[in-house]
Amino acid sequence: MRAIYFAFSVGLSLLAASCGSSVDSGQLDLCRRVLGALHPDGTELRETRFAPAGQRGVLLAYSAQEPSEATRMHFVTCEYSGTRYDKDRLDLASVMIDAAPLGEARLLYLKRFWLAPENDTQALPPTVVQIPAGAAYALQQSINAIALAAIYGLLATAYSLIYGLVGRINLAFGEIAVIGAYGAIGVVGAIVTLGLDNPIAALLSALLMAASLCALWSWFLGRVVVGPLHARHRQGQPILVATAAAAVSIQEFLRLFQGARERWLPPFFSSPYPVARSGSFVVTVTPMQLVIAGAALCSAAALLYVMMRTRFGREWRAFADDPLAASMFGVAPKHILAGTFLLAGLAVGLSGWMVAVYYGNVSFSMGTMLGLKALLAAIVGGIGRIEGALLGGLLIGLIEAAWSAYFDIASRDLVLFSLLVVMFVLRPGGLLGFAGPNPRDV
Repeated sequence: MRAIYFAFSVGLSLLAASCGSSVDSGQLDLCRRVLGALHPDGTELRETRFAPAGQRGVLLAYSAQEPSEATRMHFVTCEYSGTRYDKDRLDLASVMIDAAPLGEARLLYLKRFWLAPENDTQALPPTVVQIPAGAAYALQQSINAIALAAIYGLLATAYSLIYGLVGRINLAFGEIAVIGAYGAIGVVGAIVTLGLDNPIAALLSALLMAASLCALWSWFLGRVVVGPLHARHRQGQPILVATAAAAVSIQEFLRLFQGARERWLPPFFSSPYPVARSGSFVVTVTPMQLVIAGAALCSAAALLYVMMRTRFGREWRAFADDPLAASMFGVAPKHILAGTFLLAGLAVGLSGWMVAVYYGNVSFSMGTMLGLKALLAAIVGGIGRIEGALLGGLLIGLIEAAWSAYFDIASRDLVLFSLLVVMFVLRPGGLLGFAGPNPRDV
């Protein structure tokens, strides 16, 4: 009767996994490492399913074939001292195998010796395709570049949207992205305070907050700073100085409002899944990397559709080509400028959300370097062209990831900004821009 009840409970837990909260990847990995200690050496282990077990536990279903024994199904429940948002989320509190709790002495030895950092080995080696070592390492670095390329590409489109319309550069977009990242972290913190444990809802709420904050700040900056200066001055230097001052002001505001220390988020959907291997080196991809890649592709496609197929896009192109003629044909300069800053703010907000949920830490001072690299991506691709900005973001992300993997990481930023000098000399208009020697005045 006990076995029937336990099997029924396991079935309900696995069924609820599809509609309940997700499993913390760190807790799942730690529970996987427990399996090797529960069976003798030479046992073949194969995981079949995992699911959350309450608010602080993980349930693993797996098969084990011990030496000279038949294959049997087992169920292990690992319970921890805290939830995914607590500092003791990886403190193993209890282990149950097939509804039988592990003794206190055995649990103590398990935590002190088997789960020690020096014994951090993968319990279940993945069965994936074997590829050469060089190809495996290059593939892993390409996967690691996904988030960088998405962040730089989306942020670069904001620079290109404004520059393509008025021929001016807004140097405050990096700091506005940091505002979005802080907003995303704040929403997750509020959800935790309310006692909710739904990471999907937390991610969507964080995305909505980041996009809204950045769109509002971008619109305000365009309305109060860029718009009036653009109407009064034909040269771009006043706008450069004003937006640089706005960037410094926003950074100082964030330091005073949020503090100088970094803000951290727990990992979301960061459980690695193997895709290939070369010996002991396993190429992995996380669900969050796939989410970021999908969000970047969808947002890029939506942005290109808006600029190429909608009335706003036609008015934007007309105003960018000839503002006076566009005004004569009914294009309102204030409306098209406000709409462009709103659209650019949405792209900046999405990039700030990616920074928060993927890297998990935000500081008030990171906007300067983030904005400069995104501006570099826009220039490399051809500033003023949306597709050029996306291409530039992809190239800068790949170059940064490749240099960090194969060369001295201390000189990475020097190499990236040296690329800007090379582009100005060889092709000042960028890869998709003009090739002549006279770039548009900024």
